[in-house]
Amino acid sequence: MQNKTIPLFAGSATELGAQNVPVGRDRFSVQLKKSIQIPPEAYNITLELRQATLWWTVLNIKAGVNDKFKFYDTSGGSPYTITIDPGLYDVSSLNSAVNNKLINEGLASSLITISGDNATQKIILTFSAAGQRVEWIANSFYELCGFTVNQFVPELAATTGPYSELAPNVANFSSVSSFLIHTDLVQNGIPQGSSEHQMIADIPIGVAPGSQQIYQPFNPTQINVNHWRGQSLDSFTVWVTDQLNKPLDFNGEDFTVLIIIKYRVEEVNISHI
Repeated sequence: MQNKTIPLFAGSATELGAQNVPVGRDRFSVQLKKSIQIPPEAYNITLELRQATLWWTVLNIKAGVNDKFKFYDTSGGSPYTITIDPGLYDVSSLNSAVNNKLINEGLASSLITISGDNATQKIILTFSAAGQRVEWIANSFYELCGFTVNQFVPELAATTGPYSELAPNVANFSSVSSFLIHTDLVQNGIPQGSSEHQMIADIPIGVAPGSQQIYQPFNPTQINVNHWRGQSLDSFTVWVTDQLNKPLDFNGEDFTVLIIIKYRVEEVNISHI
């Protein structure tokens, strides 16, 4: 018996030969320079993801989707609808971005503070003076902060002095909890509940925003790919989704994978007379 191994290293960068790469850079196809033949006598054919590198740069504020903030200030003429630059924000950086944009509108600094309450995992909106109000319009980041669409804060009227209000829902700054790697090299992949989406690995996010996630499992999941027996492998596609199989936008960053195909063949003994 002989163990055979076929390594396939590829990525979404065009320098690696990637094709059909979307703007979000979460998918690519590869046309192999030389076909790989899986012999018809091969058995125990498996595939595993040996390594992957991905950047945790998936935006939680996107242009034209949830980048607006509508603020009322009766002392300075209102309302003010500002646009936040696309990015991967935490609570502190979002608070800074909102206040910087309001300053550019001619308002004083720190009129409003966006902060987090650790005990409830909810956002607190704090107003500094009378005559202030926020309207969570449809294309604002209301869901990120745990508010509801078209909600006013305060609800009935503008503030009459310093005022704070806790969001009704838990904040949702990290809606992506893991990266799912998929490929058409497998027929079904790892089951996801009652469905299958050609998934070959689930990579929990364990790095800070803007950092690179390196996945090198000690014992990678081996997936049966016996359907490749006697077949020729000329191309394949790999894509990444979130934990709900939704597409991602890596904000211009590329990802790579090292896929290993293994199989066994019986040794042929030749006796010379």
